[in-house]
Amino acid sequence: MENKKTKKKPKIVKKPFLTGTPVDGATFKGALTFFGGTLLIVLAYLLLSSMMLWDSLLLRIVTNGLVMAAVYALFFVSGMSKGATAVNSGEIMYQRRAEGKTVDSGDLKACYHPLKGFVTGLLGSLPALLCAVVLAVIAQQQLYGLSALPSWLEPYTRRSDIGNALAYYSVMDPMSLESVLRLIVRAMMMPLVSIVGTSDSAALLILERLSPLVALIPALCHGVGYIRGVQARTQVHSSIAAANRKYKRREKKKRQQRRAQGPEQLN
Repeated sequence: MENKKTKKKPKIVKKPFLTGTPVDGATFKGALTFFGGTLLIVLAYLLLSSMMLWDSLLLRIVTNGLVMAAVYALFFVSGMSKGATAVNSGEIMYQRRAEGKTVDSGDLKACYHPLKGFVTGLLGSLPALLCAVVLAVIAQQQLYGLSALPSWLEPYTRRSDIGNALAYYSVMDPMSLESVLRLIVRAMMMPLVSIVGTSDSAALLILERLSPLVALIPALCHGVGYIRGVQARTQVHSSIAAANRKYKRREKKKRQQRRAQGPEQLN
């Protein structure tokens, strides 16, 4: 009967850390950085999603879905990186307090707090969220209007008998608040607009009603990623401890080999 070697589970190493507050001196700066990131994402949406208006619905769902997944993954990874950094600060503050040193209140506030990632993401998403909420309240289904006047009818616009009938084609609707907000919100969720298609006005209206929830997804991904920073930091400590144990075992084995070779060399 063969002896099967079972792999040992890696030893989890956690270090204590101090907890900060949901808001600190860097929260506003972090929110501005988050907002700048959302603007860059909107530009990327406009460039990529405009090239993925396929006739096939399945192809639109797959390609635009991959774009959204990549964007939300970026917000998640960014939050996890910031969470791990905040946990590291909390570990330093804990060590400093354990040594009897004074911990500055500002440094303490900057330590990890589970709500900090959500607060930063929410503040950074506030402009887009406000636009989405207002549009969701005032949005109405867009109806198709008249197309452009054919060029061959242009000379008839100057005739008194039929010019008044054709004058309606030259009337331009003024840019309203709803139109401005619709441009902003649709740019923010361009992949979903590309999936729905611009011809389905009823589906677009539903999408605009749900736009506040879409505007909150980046903040949610950032906040969840921030919480995962604790596990990321634990993984770092566990990896370092595993590497140290491996190094010690290797050095111990080398010492044993040298001791075993010593008597043979004397003979």
